[in-house]
Amino acid sequence: MTVQQPAREFLKSSPGLEPIIVEGLFRAAPARVFRAFTEPEEVRCWFVPKGGNLVSAEIDLKVGGRWRFVIERTGEKQIHFEGEYLAIDAPNRLEFSWRHVQEFANGERDATDSSKVIVTFLEAGKATEVKLRHEAIKSEDARRGVGGGWNGCFGRLADFVAA
Repeated sequence: MTVQQPAREFLKSSPGLEPIIVEGLFRAAPARVFRAFTEPEEVRCWFVPKGGNLVSAEIDLKVGGRWRFVIERTGEKQIHFEGEYLAIDAPNRLEFSWRHVQEFANGERDATDSSKVIVTFLEAGKATEVKLRHEAIKSEDARRGVGGGWNGCFGRLADFVAA
């Protein structure tokens, strides 16, 4: 008989409410955890919450620089997240815009309104306390999905930076 481990809970805000607050303590220095958020090869290892990896990750890490994380690509469509960096204070803070986008083979593009993510990385002894605030997501259903997504990603991030 296999005993299933309980899911780790990083989501601190009530599901569906504005803003989404996700927090965790990670067994790595702030610079290490910051790097996991800002280097494409590293982001690809933890950003998808339910296993697997991103199809691709592109990061232009400068204020005004763009980022794009492709989660699915088929002949008919591509699904990705995208945005631009609004503030960077390595290894303490990141701010970026966020959109969920579907691009179809016929050239049509469906994107959510832009929302905002603020991530802080605070030294806590030999660990890092990460606090993420995702705000300005229009619908309760979208906030539930994004909150659950970030919760799952933080679980994978914890395993990734501790390895």
